[in-house]
Amino acid sequence: MKKYTNSVIALFVCMLILTPSTVYAEEMAYMPTFSVIQPITGAALPNENLSDSLTTRLNLYLADNYTNGNIDEQKFNEIVSSGMVSENAFFANSVFVGDSITIGFRDYCRTHSDSIASDSTYFLARVSCSAKAAISKNALTTYANIMPIYNGQVQYIEDSVSQLPDVSKMFICYGINDLTSSTPEQFVSDLQTLITRITNKTPELQVYVISIPCVMADVNNGRLNNKNIQNANILLQDACAQNGWGFVNITEHLMGSDNAILPEYSSDKYVHENSRAYKIWNSVLKDYAFYEITK
Repeated sequence: MKKYTNSVIALFVCMLILTPSTVYAEEMAYMPTFSVIQPITGAALPNENLSDSLTTRLNLYLADNYTNGNIDEQKFNEIVSSGMVSENAFFANSVFVGDSITIGFRDYCRTHSDSIASDSTYFLARVSCSAKAAISKNALTTYANIMPIYNGQVQYIEDSVSQLPDVSKMFICYGINDLTSSTPEQFVSDLQTLITRITNKTPELQVYVISIPCVMADVNNGRLNNKNIQNANILLQDACAQNGWGFVNITEHLMGSDNAILPEYSSDKYVHENSRAYKIWNSVLKDYAFYEITK
């Protein structure tokens, strides 16, 4: 019986490997959620360790770990039946919230077939938006021209998220516009306030904070510089650990030894990023999904 079971599992793994990488399950079985904290190391991280294909990596994980006895049949079946063995199933029913940096990633996802986005991956982002503006009592008046639009109108972000159909995850990335006028401590406090307002309206939402992107070495706009970005990211990492939120460290995959963004990833020699940078975003997010699924 055991030999028969192993043969069936081996055959099923082969079938998974042959499955198109952009397919994701419409209805997924329950998968336990975790809050992986990708640590800020203070150093540039290598990108050659990132896998381009989440599907292939998950298949290899299942085959190798089951064969070697590192996972049992129950764990194997949990992952397979969840529908998570694909490029974008983990990111289904999710929303990315942010500013122009997030808009850049949205545009990348719309033009690259290997992206983590699916039809149920939403983006609530607008140029110049900030956590500080989003929690302001003047968000819908003074700051209406930088607040995200949903259903054709400017709304508080917590209201927009609550109206998204079946949304279960939020990836949020702010800081570039906040740090021009706020200290790292003030920004992290504002972001925590915004996330709390969002989760109060959508209580089952799983929260993932994306690290503040680094900028060019000579940028020093108000308080916006790479030293403050690094300090703020350390504070964000701690806040995520305390609140049970995930933390996705994309920043250190884009920077050099001086903590500034590498020139080849900059689109304007200032703060914005190009498609080469967003390819790294895509890979880091897949890497993050792998650890969440297999932990």
